[in-house]
Amino acid sequence: MQRLKRAVGGPSELEVEARQTRIHPVEGAAAVPRPNNVAEFYVEKRFDDLGAEQLQIHVAAGERKALRASATAAGFESARQSTQDLVAANWSLVTAARDRYARVAAVLSPFAKRKHGSRWGYVLALLLLLLGDIAGLGGAAISYGEVPALAVMQAVSASVATVLAGMVGTEAKYLKQAQERQKDDGTLTPEHEPYRALLLGPLAGRKYVMVASTIAALIALFVAVGIFALRAAIEGQTAGYVFGGLAIGIALGSWINSYRHADAVADKIEAARQEYRRELRAHARLSRSWPLVWAEQARERAQRIRLRYSLEGQAAHAQVMASKHLALHQNPAVAGHGPAASEIGRKPRLALSNGNSSVG
Repeated sequence: MQRLKRAVGGPSELEVEARQTRIHPVEGAAAVPRPNNVAEFYVEKRFDDLGAEQLQIHVAAGERKALRASATAAGFESARQSTQDLVAANWSLVTAARDRYARVAAVLSPFAKRKHGSRWGYVLALLLLLLGDIAGLGGAAISYGEVPALAVMQAVSASVATVLAGMVGTEAKYLKQAQERQKDDGTLTPEHEPYRALLLGPLAGRKYVMVASTIAALIALFVAVGIFALRAAIEGQTAGYVFGGLAIGIALGSWINSYRHADAVADKIEAARQEYRRELRAHARLSRSWPLVWAEQARERAQRIRLRYSLEGQAAHAQVMASKHLALHQNPAVAGHGPAASEIGRKPRLALSNGNSSVG
């Protein structure tokens, strides 16, 4: 038995057969019903058994075809279950991080002043300042006769120290914003109270900023003096002043860049967002772990194979049943032309209002 096909722009095979079929006129038509004294012919029983056999054969073939995929899925079942347990347990961390981020963003967003996406400009400025300082220090050391590799390493370390010294501007900006948010009575709303240290700043914040600023100024001064002495020894005092001043300017530029970008509240919100994204990535990695993926693929492949053979078995069973009916059709003298029609029952009588008469 083949699947019916329809040619593009033309009739199908079944339509051609239907058009070729002719119903011949006769004086009268008569049909013999199936005899009632035979419940089932042996030929029917044989075809029924053949149909059942087709179902079982296709089920067995499907199991045999799906054996490798089923074995693979069974081998990874323990790892799959463990991974699913980890994924389920990790989801609570994801939801907790999501709720924490939503809460922080809802409570603190009115106090954030930094625009979203400004971090790229801050990082770019830091890199440019760092490269400029490395070029000045490295060139001076190489001109003085230092080994180039050593000169570059020394320049990198000194330049990083200079740029880091300028990043003290972040703490100064934090302190300034905290002072702006302070009220005369120092009170906060209940929802803002957990973030008191963030919004109003620590009690010892000013002293800390002063100490850090002093250390940063000393770092910038020492680097500038070193560059001045190195350039003055090679190219003269004027070059020393120029490059020493550039070193101090780079430190101040780093301070301004950090001060401009700093926003304690925006940093808190961004930290919560990054934590949520980390949990999402961790959850995605667990969901994509290879034991889980391989086990699911093997299970799906086995199910698809079984489904395919089950459908083919049902189709084969239907084909056998069609052959059974064809065999009965070829022997109308014994099996009749079809099942006998059921007896037409009479309509129930409707009782009249007086209860003595009824309508048939």
